[in-house]
Amino acid sequence: MGAVLIPVILVLIVLVLAAVAIKRYSGAEVRRSDRLQNADRPTLRYEVPAGQDPAAVLAELQSSGYDASADSEPGPSSPIVIIGSTSGGPPDREELRSLLARSPVSVESSADGSINRPPVRFMDEV
Repeated sequence: MGAVLIPVILVLIVLVLAAVAIKRYSGAEVRRSDRLQNADRPTLRYEVPAGQDPAAVLAELQSSGYDASADSEPGPSSPIVIIGSTSGGPPDREELRSLLARSPVSVESSADGSINRPPVRFMDEV
């Protein structure tokens, strides 16, 4: 009986620790998104085109030093990304255009294998 009880207890401990870690991570993402959506902070909104992964765009922006998060209003898998600078000033549009245009994430390709990317436009420019 004791040989079965120890593995069960260990599995329960691992499950509880995993649940706590997931809750902390998701709470941090919500706080980041709320901070970016603060009305007094200059940000840009970018709608990720169909065929491009919003998670990969977020990772690319964050690794390049931008404060970026998915828009929390439509849902966690929103194609809208909110981009702010870590300095608190307005993000540089042209630098962001260049970064997003050369992003390694693939979009639909044509028959000859070239990638057809739509021009990078932010939602306030539409």
